[in-house]
Amino acid sequence: MQRFIWLMAFLLLLGGCDKLTAEQDVLSALKKIAAYEQNAAEQQKKLNELEQKQNKLYDQMMSYGMKQFAKVEQLSKESLELVEERDKQVEKEHKAIQSAKREINAVKKKVSQLHDENIKRQAVRLVDIEKKRYETYDDLYLHYKEMLSLEKDLYLLLQNRHTTPKQLQRQIERVNEQYKKLIAANQRLNEDTEKYNKEMKRLSHIIWK
Repeated sequence: MQRFIWLMAFLLLLGGCDKLTAEQDVLSALKKIAAYEQNAAEQQKKLNELEQKQNKLYDQMMSYGMKQFAKVEQLSKESLELVEERDKQVEKEHKAIQSAKREINAVKKKVSQLHDENIKRQAVRLVDIEKKRYETYDDLYLHYKEMLSLEKDLYLLLQNRHTTPKQLQRQIERVNEQYKKLIAANQRLNEDTEKYNKEMKRLSHIIWK
């Protein structure tokens, strides 16, 4: 799931913001947020790679079926290790985003010091969108953590020779249902990010016109 794809354009947009004083302070604070999110984007890239590895293992397990239990058991153990790695990776992403989230308060304080009402109004709008965006990310994070827990239970079931097809199917359905929630939350985050990009461009245009 691709998130934070706006960062490079955003960083370029803020590059060289050395023109004014109050406005510069706002843009500098926004650059700090972008730096934290760049870190988050790097963690997400690693997370995506782990997800792809796990998807391949899952496809292999499903092709074998429980009749080839020894192979399924081994692959499920490898998958559990990947779940643990993904959990660590998403925590790193979450930590970076929480740092960016805290920086919003600094931005809000600097915005209040702006004298140009047009710039201030646009900056306030930008801050509000970014706060909402982080709320959406928090929701996404919780859905992801829940999915990891459900996946862990699934791979433990696949290591149990006595697991019934009904038990397995029920757990797969739980994972799939959680994945739908995750996809929906990710879509909302992308929409919030798109709104943020537009408002950031407007703010930059107002400041530099």
